[in-house]
Amino acid sequence: MKRELKVARDYFKNYLDLSAPIPELRIAADKMYATLPVAADIVYETVSIGNLQGEWTTSPQARDTHVLYYIHGGAFLIGSPATHRGEISELGRAGRMKTFAPDYRLAPEHPFPQPLEDIFDGYLWLLDQGYDPKNIIISGDSAGGNATINLLLFARDRGVPMPAGGVVISPWIDLAQTGETYQTREGRDPIVSLKAIKAQAAAYLGGADPRLPVASPVYADVHGMPPVYVVVGEAEGMLSEALVFTRNAAMAGVHVRLEVWPQMIHNFPLWHSLLPEGKDAIRKAGEFMMALTEEH
Repeated sequence: MKRELKVARDYFKNYLDLSAPIPELRIAADKMYATLPVAADIVYETVSIGNLQGEWTTSPQARDTHVLYYIHGGAFLIGSPATHRGEISELGRAGRMKTFAPDYRLAPEHPFPQPLEDIFDGYLWLLDQGYDPKNIIISGDSAGGNATINLLLFARDRGVPMPAGGVVISPWIDLAQTGETYQTREGRDPIVSLKAIKAQAAAYLGGADPRLPVASPVYADVHGMPPVYVVVGEAEGMLSEALVFTRNAAMAGVHVRLEVWPQMIHNFPLWHSLLPEGKDAIRKAGEFMMALTEEH
């Protein structure tokens, strides 16, 4: 195994006990994410959106009229715009877009579907600020990938102008954990263990059926979605659901692009400063975003 990949794999082992109580897990996760670098040329600002807050990040390459709306992962239980700032800002740089990340409410204090409602409200807020939806890309990792797909479907179903497209990274979209890779990748994926992810799904759902399409978009009707780019690692437990979603989207006539990265783990672009594959995945996501927004 390459040294860089081993370091990335050991990150969660060194910092997090995924079976720990959620308050302890949040503290440990904040400490872990704080060790990941943010480029010195990134400018960030916290703003209020209704009763919530969000964070803008801007790189020198950003087009002022274009926004990457990024939804951080963490099983809807942990994390914030600050924890994912390095990943968010580099995706924005790659797409020449400034980024906005909502600090949505977390479960179990605010269980399903409250985080999704906050995230959709954040998109409506962006539209109210005057941003052209053709200049907006939605993106997120893990639970944020779930929310990204849900946001696109909410906009479709509620008659809200659709963004230009979406980028989902290691999407957590089958909260019933029916995919075969939850078994075949157990132990290979150091971040997602079946026991821990079942407990995290239960904490988020608060008793709701995990097979509801709004809980698990792998079961949703995805007709009419804008273009979506799916990024996933071959070694991760959530590979199966990414493959199922891609097939469903293709069969529904959605412009969908899938890239599976050999040996890569859950949300490997998080370690873009360490993993060449993470840096390359961000570059390719940027090219996808640029292709969707370059004429606007």
